[in-house]
Amino acid sequence: MAEMEPVEGEAHRLPGIRVRAVALLVAVAFLTGSGLVLDRAVGPRGAAAGAPSAGPSGALFCPHGGHSGWQGWVVVTNPGQRRVRVRLTQLGKDGTRSVSTFAVGALRQVYREVSADDPADATQVEYFGGVVGAAAIVATVAPGGLAAERCEQAAHRNWFVMDVPTGAGQTSYLVVMNPFDEPAEFDVVLRTEKRVVAAGPLSPFVLAPRHSVGIPVNDFLLQGPGEESLTARVIQRMGRVVAGGLALSIGGIRIEAGVPGAGTRWLIPAGADVGARHLVVLNDGASRADLSAVAEGPKVQRLVSGPEGFSVGPAEVKTFQTERVKDAGLLVAASNGRPMIAGLRLTGPGGDSAMLNGSTITAGRWLVMPALPMSGGRSFLLLQNPGRGRVEVSFRLIGSDRPPPASIRQRTIPPGRTIRITLPSQGGRPVSALVSARGGTIVAAAVSYSPDRTGYAATLGLPMT
Repeated sequence: MAEMEPVEGEAHRLPGIRVRAVALLVAVAFLTGSGLVLDRAVGPRGAAAGAPSAGPSGALFCPHGGHSGWQGWVVVTNPGQRRVRVRLTQLGKDGTRSVSTFAVGALRQVYREVSADDPADATQVEYFGGVVGAAAIVATVAPGGLAAERCEQAAHRNWFVMDVPTGAGQTSYLVVMNPFDEPAEFDVVLRTEKRVVAAGPLSPFVLAPRHSVGIPVNDFLLQGPGEESLTARVIQRMGRVVAGGLALSIGGIRIEAGVPGAGTRWLIPAGADVGARHLVVLNDGASRADLSAVAEGPKVQRLVSGPEGFSVGPAEVKTFQTERVKDAGLLVAASNGRPMIAGLRLTGPGGDSAMLNGSTITAGRWLVMPALPMSGGRSFLLLQNPGRGRVEVSFRLIGSDRPPPASIRQRTIPPGRTIRITLPSQGGRPVSALVSARGGTIVAAAVSYSPDRTGYAATLGLPMT
């Protein structure tokens, strides 16, 4: 992505929001209560006996959105030793847009162009016979617009989207996809530092099966003075959905998949950014959360939340500008054990920005997909070790063709440090990285520049448990 730093009005009913027929809701409620509507929101699972492909199968969900004139891609990476079949389903406001099938060879990645010309655009990636990872990338035709997100492994009852700004010159959409065969019903709550808005047309919102929607947040809340961040919570009433955010401004674009829940510790492996960093913290609980933030750089570890730390009240969102430590990941922890959600807004060298969600877990293996279109750019691998001992890591590069030369490399990460590795390309094309850690666990992310450095993108990797 290119790098950049970059009143509340009356809510109007959105086109396509309709109250469903009572008979339909009653029927679905009966099925749900009877256990006939199954929760299909699961991650990788083993193939059933007699299935056409042995090995695990599952789905990934990419609520990437788009806008007129944009381009979009989904990159699918196979870290395993055998071929995996993939079915790619594109969803939009009118339902299923297209379905395609293809195979991804062992230790290969495949790019597929997807529709990204409407805020409702979303993509489902189903896999059979092996586990894959996927990421979505969108770009504007003009310089300065690049964004990427990791595709999510499951649908959940709650989603927290940390970045749907509606300040001056900003337009945002809440992208919600229902790739399942049953209707979904959910509420939306918008929250800034000063206000909480639950607009009537969004409580509830009914989304038909195999449909997605781009809800224009500007129609429901416009940020005013003292409101630095705007977050959204999607609360499931019936069915399952996957939610994300899409933000546009004069400087660039951002996309992010939502976060399904709160945690007491968040790790954000950031880097390759410039200028101010803004930490956005949402406390959805009923008690105050007292926080500390530690920057974990390549050579230094520093407390950046001040001697008194940060404090976020119940049902509150706050934005903090943290002290800058070059190429430092961030560790945000609740000193009083209260769960919260944290994300970091970053700016690239050309002014484009990215929102990098944190991870509540560390893992011994990560699959990191590119945050660039197939035309390439400059990519970095960010690896954060929050532990107390050094970790030895090896990473295998995975490209579209045969494995790149010297594709297995090794590095050491000291305790409480984040390292940045410049990833080579394969004939000018971006590569994925399969990272393995020994002696501890880590968090991994990808950060990218477009070729002219005007675009900036960042996304977490996928933990391979």
